[in-house]
Amino acid sequence: MGSKRWAARALRWAIPALVLVGAVLLQWLVPTWADRAEGWTIDLRFRLRGQEEPRSPIVIVALDEASFQMMGDLHGENIRTWPRARWAELIERISAGNPRLIGVDVVFDTPGWDEGGDEKLAQALAAAGNVVLASHLLRVAPAGYEATTLSPPIPVLSEAAAGVGLTNLPTDADDSIRRTFLLHPWGGQVHPSFSLVIATLYAGGPIDVPGSALGSDGTLPIHFRGPEGTFQTVPMHQVWSGEVPPEVFRDTIVLIGYTTLLEQDRHPAPFAGPTGMPGVEIQANAVDTLLAKDWLHRPPQWFPPVAVAVAGLLALVATGLRRPGVGMAALAGGIGLYLAAGGLLFTQADLLLPLVAPAATAAVVGGTAIAQRTILVERERRRLRRRFAGVMSPERLRAVLDNWEALLHTDRPQKEAAVLFADIRGFTNATETLMRQGRIAEMVRFLTAYLDAMTEAVFAEGGVIYDVVGDGLMVLFGLPEPLPDYALRAVRAAVRMAQATRSLQIVWPLRDQRPLRIGIGVHCGPVVDAIVGRGRRVEYSVIGDPVNTAARIEAHCKVAMKIPRPPGGEVPEEVTILLSADLYDKVRETILVDEAIPPFTARGKSEPLRVVRLLGLRGEISAPTTET
Repeated sequence: MGSKRWAARALRWAIPALVLVGAVLLQWLVPTWADRAEGWTIDLRFRLRGQEEPRSPIVIVALDEASFQMMGDLHGENIRTWPRARWAELIERISAGNPRLIGVDVVFDTPGWDEGGDEKLAQALAAAGNVVLASHLLRVAPAGYEATTLSPPIPVLSEAAAGVGLTNLPTDADDSIRRTFLLHPWGGQVHPSFSLVIATLYAGGPIDVPGSALGSDGTLPIHFRGPEGTFQTVPMHQVWSGEVPPEVFRDTIVLIGYTTLLEQDRHPAPFAGPTGMPGVEIQANAVDTLLAKDWLHRPPQWFPPVAVAVAGLLALVATGLRRPGVGMAALAGGIGLYLAAGGLLFTQADLLLPLVAPAATAAVVGGTAIAQRTILVERERRRLRRRFAGVMSPERLRAVLDNWEALLHTDRPQKEAAVLFADIRGFTNATETLMRQGRIAEMVRFLTAYLDAMTEAVFAEGGVIYDVVGDGLMVLFGLPEPLPDYALRAVRAAVRMAQATRSLQIVWPLRDQRPLRIGIGVHCGPVVDAIVGRGRRVEYSVIGDPVNTAARIEAHCKVAMKIPRPPGGEVPEEVTILLSADLYDKVRETILVDEAIPPFTARGKSEPLRVVRLLGLRGEISAPTTET
């Protein structure tokens, strides 16, 4: 039996444990497996945190749709093919406001088409002395192979600028932008990013970014402040027309870039709408992150696998609780607490705690454990239903099935219950007589009628027929679920059983020789019930001194039958019902008894047992009691 029990437990936990091991290995070997979903949780954390004020004085000059239209109407020129002389004038207008830096998020990698335009723009850049230009790494895949080329500003402009930086931004698994390169190795050189060049020049020295803040690919998470428009933004045509005075740019970082859909410089990002966030706005967030030094931190590389392992183990613990409902609630609560902690650490400590992998592991491992447990529970319930369907009322059977997991535990609590034993007097001798006479069929018909009548009487009071051995019955009241009036129910059931013997006298095979006589003994006290057996034999077992005591009381009915009883009551003369003193104390106000039965010494008892003979109830028995 021990080996079978161990095998059942091993089977119950084998599959969830294998799922947990697989999840840990997956996280260790393929740490990016949940990156797509993790990115969505990062966006959600940003949205739940809400918009923040930028930490740095950044103004965006937007080359927006309105500017395209206004400049086309004024000069008949397309900004996409703007002459370099116009760019020079724009730089001069902004520079007149004395900004700290000007960043142009437009790549001038080919000569301008207007004669002398490049020289004019170079002069404007040199005169301003604080303009950072953009370069770009272009990846193309012609004829089945991939090639990457660097597109820097033309030399005349690069030499005049205060600095040049790469505007390339890495994309995550869902093509969203949430990080920025700081240094990008290419062609044997290390190229700084556009945002790093601007932040370094503005700070007047290197930006000290700890290695722990960088990902394995050297990227830094961007601390987005809010949706498009969070940074002060002015349309380029208003700068050109003078509607935005130069003083707006004093001591600021001015970033110039396209915000139109046609330029395809809008990207999925936190806070981005359906059309994405302009690249220049993303660069503004990156610059602000570097200057504020509030970059988002990630835990060490060892943390995600450990978090996955701990989450899975806690899920196994939660789903292993005695009550499945409590276990599921604990599992859901644990996942919710972890997600809430991730959101709180994000807003309060700028920590990007991994959420998807641990939460998914807990859900999958816990779900697998619950499913496995449910399968085993249902299998055991079918066994129990077949085993107990004939000895319990449907309500009591349902109680066993609903509580069978708790009944399986060895450390069961004691419960107050009543135990009833019933037996036909002289049944063994009657059986031998009938068998000698060849009247076995009559005995079988009688036993069938007897058990049906007794079962109906017991079930009417919510009792459980614990055991049937020939004509002997053991009945429980207050188990498997507690009944506050278990003592009264036991007494009422005993009276019902006694009254049922009137109709049984007609089918009693020896009615012509002697009447049917029954003895019933009832006692109460603390008992322990449990499901024992885990293999082919599954039993509902009850343990406790009240069981043995009730059996001794029922056996004493043979002696009590010889003691004359007073007249009255509902119990027929042929039935003797003895109640223990403990049970009598609980129901004395509702029953009629004969207290003339002397105490008797029972085997295994140090003191004589005091009993009373039940004569009837104070009032008639009502219709079958409704189950509770």
